[in-house]
Amino acid sequence: MENFEKLFSDVYQDVTRKKTYITKSFENRSVTVNESYDSAQDFETMPVGPQNELLLQNKIRPLFGKIGVNSSSIGTHPDFIDLEGTDTGTTQHYACTLFVDIMGSTRLSLLYPLDKIFLFKNAVIKTCVEVIRSFDGHVHRLMGDAVMAFFGGNNIEKENAIADAINCCITLRAVLEESIKPWMENNGFEAKDFGFRIGCDFGDDHEVLWGSFGYHNVGEVSATGLPVDMASKLQSLASKNQTMLGQGLLDYVNWPEQYSKIKEKTKNGSPIQLPVVIPNLTNSVGDSLNYNMRLLDYSNFMNFSALPRNFRANIKDSKVIDNIEINYKCYVIEEGKRSNYISASRYLNKNISLEFEVIANTRGRLHYPLSVYYTKTNHGQETPGNERNSEQPYAKKILSKVRQNSHNKAPLPFSKAVLEEGTSYRGLHTMKCEIKDCNGFTVFLDWIGIMIK
Repeated sequence: MENFEKLFSDVYQDVTRKKTYITKSFENRSVTVNESYDSAQDFETMPVGPQNELLLQNKIRPLFGKIGVNSSSIGTHPDFIDLEGTDTGTTQHYACTLFVDIMGSTRLSLLYPLDKIFLFKNAVIKTCVEVIRSFDGHVHRLMGDAVMAFFGGNNIEKENAIADAINCCITLRAVLEESIKPWMENNGFEAKDFGFRIGCDFGDDHEVLWGSFGYHNVGEVSATGLPVDMASKLQSLASKNQTMLGQGLLDYVNWPEQYSKIKEKTKNGSPIQLPVVIPNLTNSVGDSLNYNMRLLDYSNFMNFSALPRNFRANIKDSKVIDNIEINYKCYVIEEGKRSNYISASRYLNKNISLEFEVIANTRGRLHYPLSVYYTKTNHGQETPGNERNSEQPYAKKILSKVRQNSHNKAPLPFSKAVLEEGTSYRGLHTMKCEIKDCNGFTVFLDWIGIMIK
C-alpha cells in the first residue's frame, strides 16, 4: 500500500492485457456457434501468474486483519444457496446492504472511443468488486455502472458486518481519490465529473427476508425489506464521492455524530438541512417514516482508519502526523492471550483489557525525553453524559533513553510506554496519542478507534 496510486493502474493494465490475449486468440482460430470460449485451450493463451483480483485483496486484507482471500462469486449469497429455485422457501436473516454507483461515466462516452471507455469502466467495476470482497462482502449484482453487495452471513456477527461495510466505504473513496482520479489525470481522461455515490444500511433479522425471486431459470435469491431497499435510495441522496448511512445502521451500533454529518443543499442562497430520506414515505395509517440518514465523515474517520499511517498523513486536511521512528498500537488481552487489535476493524466484547503501546527509536533523530499524551473520546448512549462526545485528557507518559546496563552506556534501542485500559460502553471510541519532544514540538499524532459491542 506504499504506492496507493498504483492500485488502479495494476487493475487497468490487467484488463488491457486480457483483452489483448482474447483478441489474439480469436484471430488465430475459427470459432463455431456452439463452442465455449472457457476451454483449457483458451486458458493456455491467457496471461499466467496471479491476477489482480487477488493482488488487490492481498494488499488490502492484511491491513484490516483479514486472512486469505474472499473468492465468493457473484449472485446468490453462499449462505442462502438452498433457497434457489424454491417458490415458497424464505428465511429471515440480517443484512448490511451496500449500493455503489459510478458517476460521470456517461459523459466519458461522449469524449472517448467506446473500446477505451469499456476498458476504463471495466477496470473501475473490477476495483469496486475487489475492494468489496477485500472486506468479506458478497457482490450480489452488477447493474450497468452500479454494484450491489451484501455484508454479513451465518458466521459473521452483525456488528462486524457493519464494521466491514464502513471500512469498505472508506477504502473505496480512498482508492477513488488517491488512485483512480490521479490515474485518469495522468492518462488523458477528464476526471472532474467522475466519482462515486454510496448508500449503506443495516437491517436486523426481523427486518430482512431472503427468498428466490422469479422463475427457476430466470430468477435470483435476494433479500427484501425496508433497510435493503433504502440502500439504493440512500445512494441516490449521497453527495458526490460520499457515503450515505441509513437509520438502521446508525441506530444499531450507536454511530457517533462526530463521524457523520447531515447533508445540506442550498436553496435561494441559504443552506437547508436534509436529516431524513426524501421523499418522506408514510405508513399504512399515514404517519411519516422520518427515516434518518447521515453522510459518513470521511476526513474524521481517516484519523483512525486502519489504512497505513503514512498514507493517512498525506491526504488532504489530515490531522495525522507520521514519524518513521515511532509506532503506536493497541493490544487486546483475551483469555490470557495478547493480540494486536487493528484500529476500528472489528467489534470487541465488553470488559476486555486493552493496552495502548508506544515504541520510539532511541538511536535516531528524536530529541528526548518525549512526552506522550493520551486523550480518549467515548461515544454512544451508554457513555456517562459528562464525558460523552468530548475529549478527555487521560494520561501522560514520559519516554526516556535508558542505558543497557552499568557496563554499556549506550541506550536501549527503543523506549516504550504502555497505557492500560478496558472496554466498557457500546459504540465507537477513540484514543488519541500525541507525542512532543523536549522542545515542545509535536513529532507524532495518531488515533486508534475501538469498537465495542
